[in-house]
Amino acid sequence: MMLKPHSLDDVPLPEVLPPLVLIAFNRPDLLEQVTLAIENQSLLPSKIIAFIDGARNEKDIPLIEECLKILKDLNQKIPVEIVHRETNLGCDPNIVSALDQVLSTYDSLVYLEDDTIPNPFFYQQMCRLLEVYRDSPQVFSVSGYANIPQGFDEIINTDFMVSHRVFCWGFATWADRWKKLNISHYSGQYNPFGSFYHIPANIQTKSTIINQFWLEKNQKTDWNITFTVAALYHQGIHITPMVSLIKNIGFGHSQSKTYKRSEPFWVNCKYDPNACPKILPSSLDLPEPLTVELTGSEFIEYLQKKNLWLNLDAFTYYFRKYKDWSVRLNLINFFYSKISIIISRWRKGFLV
Repeated sequence: MMLKPHSLDDVPLPEVLPPLVLIAFNRPDLLEQVTLAIENQSLLPSKIIAFIDGARNEKDIPLIEECLKILKDLNQKIPVEIVHRETNLGCDPNIVSALDQVLSTYDSLVYLEDDTIPNPFFYQQMCRLLEVYRDSPQVFSVSGYANIPQGFDEIINTDFMVSHRVFCWGFATWADRWKKLNISHYSGQYNPFGSFYHIPANIQTKSTIINQFWLEKNQKTDWNITFTVAALYHQGIHITPMVSLIKNIGFGHSQSKTYKRSEPFWVNCKYDPNACPKILPSSLDLPEPLTVELTGSEFIEYLQKKNLWLNLDAFTYYFRKYKDWSVRLNLINFFYSKISIIISRWRKGFLV
């Protein structure tokens, strides 16, 4: 197997640059900031493919028209293909359909949304990362967002790390990897593990388990979580930076799908407007702490901290998994402490 380069400085850019896929809807004030940052990239995309969802109501129409104007203005500097949906697909279906459509024609893409501002080196470094890992099928994405488990700043001595978790706030992927996950052919809270409690738990994937729990319990969808879980099921990994090349500006916006509250500290704490990370991991092995499964005590304590509850199936699964009777006793206490929630949800017709 050919050795990977040590630095992105040693990686030539592809002869044909991947398209930059840009998702927008009804936030022209945010989109304008993103397009300005795209214009100031150290390497300009050869093509942008922008997907604009259709209006939900009359209030959306003037906002969408403003977004279309911003993209048409951008087209004067960078070629922009605009796909304006005839009807409102909704956030997740619009994005998944967009990725399906583009990756049916191109072998890779770089992705941004209308609330993710890239620093000047984002597109250039994503293109180089796509080249580095093009022939490494276990790598499902390369990312511009730093998603670092606590304490890893001290143990990772490169600019990028191998990860089991990714935020799709500025990332890139390949057609063969995307098609392998087949996300568009599933609906709802698709989880190839079967249920949240079947997902293996380490210090990083425990957050994925919590995210999947809430999707399943509230019957919500989130394509990023589904992408992460599906890649994990296929034993896939992601390459993520130790500093962020993108800044999320969507928190607290009136039109945000999920992040309606003010921005938490962790969101942009790793962002560096001048970052141009180069040094790559020496191998595609996970850092050792990510290969260690949480103990039963650690995991039950984490579930309690996150205020989860367990239905009978989940309780039975964990009871059989953890043989230590001190852990089982904690599990029993945890289960019964949440029994009122389970009964209340059952009475309301929820699948507990």
